[in-house]
Amino acid sequence: MTTAISSASEGWQRMPDLPEPNGGMICFAAGEDILVAGGTNWESDSKRWLSKRWRFDAKANSWKPLPPLPAPLGYAAGDGSFTAGGSDGQKSSDAVLEWKVDHLPQQLARLPQPLTLAGAGFADDRLFVIGGAADIADFSTVTAHCYEWRSGLKEAPRLPDYPAGPTALVAVAAGKGRVFAFTGATWEAAGKQVVNRNAAFAFDLATKAWKPIRPYPFAARGVTAVALDEKRVFLAGGFKSAEEGFTDESFIYDTTSDRYEPSARLPIRSMVHLIKTRDWLWALGGEDRPKHRSAACWRIRVSELLPKR
Repeated sequence: MTTAISSASEGWQRMPDLPEPNGGMICFAAGEDILVAGGTNWESDSKRWLSKRWRFDAKANSWKPLPPLPAPLGYAAGDGSFTAGGSDGQKSSDAVLEWKVDHLPQQLARLPQPLTLAGAGFADDRLFVIGGAADIADFSTVTAHCYEWRSGLKEAPRLPDYPAGPTALVAVAAGKGRVFAFTGATWEAAGKQVVNRNAAFAFDLATKAWKPIRPYPFAARGVTAVALDEKRVFLAGGFKSAEEGFTDESFIYDTTSDRYEPSARLPIRSMVHLIKTRDWLWALGGEDRPKHRSAACWRIRVSELLPKR
């Protein structure tokens, strides 16, 4: 089988593939370059946890290897150049890390508990960590706990719990004075199954209180969010259901009007990784079907995503 390429990919430019298929990786922009580290892929029906690091050199238009991580790491919650938690496939991490291109990540603090599959947003020199699970292999360990790590501190105090209840794979983006959280999945004990959600909330940095916002257009997990500017959040991809599978649908959430508007569909139906550089939005790899990861990389001008007035 091949990667699930969408038919509605107008505006997206195909870029050099990742050096290997990857989902759950750490990735961030370094100027116009992009750094990718860790993650997972599958080989012969076996899940592989990765430790390699790669840099996309924008001038050379190619991926170049960097010294690898000391151990595999995937599904860390991150925003900007900071991550929290993650897993090596055997155990979850409690580390808050700072990532730079020219050296290996540096541990800055610890969360009160190991977490993976959490969401994170960075705003006002603070990393906000939302939900997640203690054990990546046991979805019943999903939590509603939220934490705030402030630059310069060694600890991450607990915040009010996420109002939707225990949730993993939350899509998170930071805006002006608020952190926005969308969708995700929880564990339904009665049915012993993972249940997707469309709930959405905003956390006010000044009052440290959650408020509900308009729910996402549909329930999903693995949606990815990235702030385009101070008032608009781009949300895309994810997994809807066993019947509908992965999606290429995308929306722009307007933080002032509390409304979603359909945007340019992804070029792939996947739990993609979204990275914004100055003028471009990148869609990298991700899980595009069960037990499979994509290596495809695409980009689109941010201006093409914004509503035409």
